[in-house]
Amino acid sequence: MKRSSGLWLAVASVGCLLFAANCNQEGPGSTTGAGTGGTTGTAGTGTGAAGTTGSAGTSGTAGTTGTGATGVAGTTGSAGTTGTAGTTGTAGTTGTGAKGGTTGGGGTTGGTSGSAGTTGAAGRGGATGSAGTTASAGTTGSAGTTGSAGRGGTTGSAGTTGTAGTGGSGTINVADIVNVCNSLTPSDCFDGYYWEVTPSGNTALSGTNYPYGPSAGGCPSGTTWATTGYINNSFPTIHVKGTTGQQYTLHIHVRGVIGTRCYTGGTPASTATPNASGPNNGWYAGGTQYNDSIWNTMEIHVAPAVTGAPNVYYTNSFPNISNWCQKEATYEAGYDASFPVLGGGTINLVVHDSNCRTLGNCGSTENQSTCDTTMSRKIDMTGVMPAPTTFAQPRAATLGTTTYYPQWIWIDVTSVTSP
Repeated sequence: MKRSSGLWLAVASVGCLLFAANCNQEGPGSTTGAGTGGTTGTAGTGTGAAGTTGSAGTSGTAGTTGTGATGVAGTTGSAGTTGTAGTTGTAGTTGTGAKGGTTGGGGTTGGTSGSAGTTGAAGRGGATGSAGTTASAGTTGSAGTTGSAGRGGTTGSAGTTGTAGTGGSGTINVADIVNVCNSLTPSDCFDGYYWEVTPSGNTALSGTNYPYGPSAGGCPSGTTWATTGYINNSFPTIHVKGTTGQQYTLHIHVRGVIGTRCYTGGTPASTATPNASGPNNGWYAGGTQYNDSIWNTMEIHVAPAVTGAPNVYYTNSFPNISNWCQKEATYEAGYDASFPVLGGGTINLVVHDSNCRTLGNCGSTENQSTCDTTMSRKIDMTGVMPAPTTFAQPRAATLGTTTYYPQWIWIDVTSVTSP
């Protein structure tokens, strides 16, 4: 809001009026020739706010009175001096008007207006960030932030477009590569596969063992350890889908109850001392069984093999320390693993037990004379996908009229990638 003020100038003129007096005295004779009174001096005029007042003219001296009949004429009075004219008063200076505030371009209201605000420089648009390189699913590079326009300035230039990330390995839908299991019955599926070492055959038992042999009974003998006993490769063949010949990596999570077994000539996923009361990493890539043991294997075979990778993986490996290869007990498995396959290929599961009997889920107490089922291990299945709908634990299986508590693992395919 603007305010203005004006100062009015008043110029006053003061006149000073001076009076002249006539003294007319009569003598005893006739009055003749009376002196004339001096003229009244002109009052000086004073223009201006306060011009000086002119000095009054001095009064003329009165003539003397004549004597006798014919009186001697009185002397003529001197004329009064003319009053000095008053000097013209200096005109009062015109009052300076109150200065209105200078108009600000954006001055704040109140008092005097501020100086006009300078126009803000145009904000420069931020350059668009380079897109990140694509990882498993190619992460998108963050776009550059747009520069804020300067206040009152022109709009900032748009940021330059970021370079697109280079293509990386993409995540693939699991169901496009392997089938998803919808029951606990083995089938041509791998995601959610329940793999059980189910009692079979009629091998004589002792302690915590249960029979695991051919359904016809007996225990085959062979010329080598590899051909001796029961080799169960009758599990359904699992087919790898996708593009034939294309390499895919299956990422799996394994949980279950397993007996100890040692392998050699390959690569263990872990060399840590086994955990008697928690999960163990039993993954072993390549190689073969160790020391012709009578404990059972649990094998995953891949065909055809991927160049540079083994064609067999073991899921119940324990390190060869402190006789962990052949514990008379069962333990918890819980780990993540990965292995490559080829589109159009196959996966086959194999269990080999050379004496056609194996250890039941009787807990960690070794050398039990009978299986203490109150000690059987129960595995936390939280987070397993697809989740089992009915999964009572400990797992039980009946052969004839006898119930046993078998070893088992659950395979959860968490993702599939392709290089």
